[in-house]
Amino acid sequence: MRARCGADTAAMTAIETIEIRGATIAIKAAAPRMTLADYTAPAGFPGPPLHVHPGFDEMFYVLDGALSMRLSDEVLELGPGDCAYVDGAVPHTFANPTAAPVRFLVGCAPGGFEDYFRALAAGDEDAIAAVNERFGVEYLPSP
Repeated sequence: MRARCGADTAAMTAIETIEIRGATIAIKAAAPRMTLADYTAPAGFPGPPLHVHPGFDEMFYVLDGALSMRLSDEVLELGPGDCAYVDGAVPHTFANPTAAPVRFLVGCAPGGFEDYFRALAAGDEDAIAAVNERFGVEYLPSP
């Protein structure tokens, strides 16, 4: 059943699964104002480099396992039922330093960043650069 939030709501895209560097990202919903993904990161997953993206914010909600998040100078250890809001302009990253997979939901607002995951999986450097430019993604040196 497809949820409707109002008469002007765009139809959500169908579920799509993307495999990247051992992680599985299932796009559950994608619309201009929000993307929702079910993300499974394998044991020892290093995550992305420290970065910012002022073009969108994120919300992480852990379903199973443990997720380590760095938000500026603060490190959070999230377990099942824990969530973290990430202002895209704040330097951040996440990782799974444990010996077991972690599964979490990540919501991005506005939507559109799922295009990055598609481009990364395809190895399309031009598409990656275009998405990064659209959202202001900048990779930062590690602390």
